[in-house]
Amino acid sequence: IHQAQAEMSGIMTRLDKEYAPDPRDDGIRREWGALVESFTGISIGPVRPLMRLLLAAVGLVLLIACGNVANLLLARAAERTSELGLRAALGAGRGRMVRQLLTESMLVGVGGCSVGIVLALLFLRLLPKLDPGNIPRLNEASLDARVFLVAIGASLLTSLLAGLLPAIGASRMELTEFLKSHAARGGSAGHSRLQSALIVAQTAMVVVLLAGAGLLIRSYVNVESVNTGFTRSAVTFRVSLDQRYSKPEQRVDFYKELMAKLEALPGVQAAGSVNYLPLSNSESVGYMWVDGYANKDFQLSESREVSPHYLAAMNIPLVAGRYFTDADASTTVNRPVIINQKFVETFFPNRNPIGGRITGDPKQARWWTVVGAVADVRHTSLEEEPQPQMYHASYDAGDASVAVRSTLPPATVANEIRATLKSIDLNIGATDIQTMGDLVSIATARRRFQTSLLTVFAGIALIMALVGLSGLMTFSVNRRTREVGIRMALGAGRHDVLLLILRNASVIMVWGLGLGLACTWIATRLLKSFLFGVGEHDPFIVVTVSVLLVVCGLMAAFLLALRAASIDPMRALRTE
Repeated sequence: IHQAQAEMSGIMTRLDKEYAPDPRDDGIRREWGALVESFTGISIGPVRPLMRLLLAAVGLVLLIACGNVANLLLARAAERTSELGLRAALGAGRGRMVRQLLTESMLVGVGGCSVGIVLALLFLRLLPKLDPGNIPRLNEASLDARVFLVAIGASLLTSLLAGLLPAIGASRMELTEFLKSHAARGGSAGHSRLQSALIVAQTAMVVVLLAGAGLLIRSYVNVESVNTGFTRSAVTFRVSLDQRYSKPEQRVDFYKELMAKLEALPGVQAAGSVNYLPLSNSESVGYMWVDGYANKDFQLSESREVSPHYLAAMNIPLVAGRYFTDADASTTVNRPVIINQKFVETFFPNRNPIGGRITGDPKQARWWTVVGAVADVRHTSLEEEPQPQMYHASYDAGDASVAVRSTLPPATVANEIRATLKSIDLNIGATDIQTMGDLVSIATARRRFQTSLLTVFAGIALIMALVGLSGLMTFSVNRRTREVGIRMALGAGRHDVLLLILRNASVIMVWGLGLGLACTWIATRLLKSFLFGVGEHDPFIVVTVSVLLVVCGLMAAFLLALRAASIDPMRALRTE
């Protein structure tokens, strides 16, 4: 690609010098160039950041799962201290015990991998319903040999990592310590500290995922609430005229008859055509000059050829002046033009735009007269600021989109549209019948896709972290049953035991939350390109995530604390 780019750049430089500047451009040299890119880069380049984001989210969920498995194995190893000590006393070496525990960890991983593959097969059936339509080859996703190998490899690797710490910890058991009285409890403190550290790390990762999901949710809500400048209930369709309409007057007569018949339908308030519909991935941009403005080279404006009632059909608000009339479509001298607010702010600052003059060719002195100004419309994207736009009145169009604003349901309007076209010409049909709301939904599909998946990942991570915290609290309560019995025998009330358990859980949650917020401060900067209308350090998201995590964590701990507080002191004192 580098060599091809160098060669094409040299060719274009020579060609640019050979061809004289276009006189219509006031002698300005075009300075043509060439850009060489790979097909893969063009097709999947826009979705690479999204795939990396989802991969990072999956990685965090996987790490949280590894933490849960490690905690489970640590708890099992602590409960099996007597068994492992007896094995050591009977001559089992450290290597033998490490292999045993790692084998058990591998079995957990293989079982989890099997269940995961089954769930993945089920999810693949759901995937087409989530497909936003602009992710290349997503509909071809399948569980092939490479995916199976990755899944099996990841399961074995994570099982090895999750089981390594418990195995090493158990293998370091001192036989003399085990033979002492109550040696079975000698390693519990170390296990608890390690387990607590894992829960803190899990909590931090959950905070990062929740914060990321929260920011994307707010961004999605902001995109959905953007003022598009048009009504979303308008029904639109596409019309393509064939060779039988080769003359301008034929095309004009067709669209005039079509608009008249559509507007005569019951419930229809207005109907109009446009060459490029908003959010249709089509655009018309041209150079223009504004009378009375300090014009610069290469001034650009978006432009639309519309029938007189198009703006009313799309319910685009009028800001100043007037809408088009039928007479405007046939005017050739000082042709009327309607501009948007962005055009007014840019080229008519501090002056009335009505009556202003615009041209696309100052040498030929063919001016357009501004007769109205309308609100900005999001033509290219909901997330991009509107650009200066002009509307020209015309019925002359070969291919055009038609918008119909009606009080009737869209399905009824669609049937009426088909019948109306057949009454004019049996060979002309309507394609791409949809509402503007459908186009808005398509425009936000990729954001909705990424937000939905990341929210699901964050929810799964939160549940797994709560399961891990509950497991740690259960392990802690079970190991401290005798201690709780002694405290209650010495006069501690049930509320004291309740506060003891909640205090331990709170310390873990606070440490995890603090570490998570610190990581979030760094991680959310990577989300900046995915956000819309919200900062990467949004205080509302930080507070919401913190409250959600603390409430869920304390609720999980509270249920276990109630069980601990209900222990019978006499039975607890007999516990070994």
